[in-house]
Amino acid sequence: MRRMCTVAGLAAVMAVLVTTPVNADLIQSSGKITFLRVHDVGTGFGPPSDFIDVEVVIQINTRPGESFGFQLRNDANRAARQGMLDLLRDAFNNNGTVVIDYDIAPPRKNGVIIRVALTKP
Repeated sequence: MRRMCTVAGLAAVMAVLVTTPVNADLIQSSGKITFLRVHDVGTGFGPPSDFIDVEVVIQINTRPGESFGFQLRNDANRAARQGMLDLLRDAFNNNGTVVIDYDIAPPRKNGVIIRVALTKP
């Protein structure tokens, strides 16, 4: 997606941040949630060089220093994403183990979650 803007009377094209990084690898990890954050649309997470445009962010004990998230917007993915958030909350509240599939472009430390599952001990 591209957005047009005017700079000193000249049209310039600015790329809007894409949720999935270019050349991202799909990875699966599991662990206990050590951090769960939900915030306003558009505020995102991470530094400019490793920013993810998401509203839900987690960290898990088996991937220290890394964060993972997904968008929670009123679009075609809303029901699935709300379900993912519900699973994450349950796991966080009950110290359950989550399994996440996420896209991340090395050497970045922040990835975009595409699937969430819970496991029983």
